Amino acid sequence: MRVAKALVEVSLASTEEKVALLLKSGETAELTIVNKDPWHVVCEVAVKRLRGLQNSLVAVELGGERLYLGRSSGVGGRLSAEIEPGGAKILQVRFIAPPNVHDTAHAELEVRLRSLHAVAAGGEKVLARKTTPKPLPALVHEKP
Repeated sequence: MRVAKALVEVSLASTEEKVALLLKSGETAELTIVNKDPWHVVCEVAVKRLRGLQNSLVAVELGGERLYLGRSSGVGGRLSAEIEPGGAKILQVRFIAPPNVHDTAHAELEVRLRSLHAVAAGGEKVLARKTTPKPLPALVHEKP
């Protein structure tokens, strides 16, 4: 019996590292994103590619925000969540297909971490932003 399946590739911005998630209908995969910096970090997840989602959906969730990807979805959808110092967020990816559907779907997601660091400049606090790529298998944002 053939079942619907999806290959969801998750990569970290500016690296060649990828995690491949092979999901059957109804399955969920989770990746933990940890902030080890002493300041807040914004984690952004962007949809880079979608293919083969005819009768099925890929649900992506991060920090309570959910994005459903299907046949009419386009590239460029985004989710974001702030991670406090020492905190973590879970990126969940779920594949949903009705019974007797044999879709073979492919999605590519990109995770980008931005440090939000308050810096004193002339007595005022200024929000400094920087993008710091880290190896994906750990999905950890550490102080350089």
